Amino acid sequence: MHSSIISRIEKARTYAEEKERVNITTLNATFRGNHSKYELSLDEAGWHCSCSSFGVRAMCSHTMAVERMLEGMVRAQETPSIS
Repeated sequence: MHSSIISRIEKARTYAEEKERVNITTLNATFRGNHSKYELSLDEAGWHCSCSSFGVRAMCSHTMAVERMLEGMVRAQETPSIS
């Protein structure tokens, strides 16, 4: 393999381990839940999900799961305290 390709692969490995280098500001995804598929998005206004829970509470397990998967790369949504 050409040396320039090898150095790029090594650099990519280093970058992949340093999640703080990435800041995801917009995202569109389909989430396959237990009962249905839901459309998720992240934009400047925050998270959005097509599920009924998000419509009521402005947060849901789907957005929280994706946020956890992308921890450190997306702005965290505010979660209510559980009393």
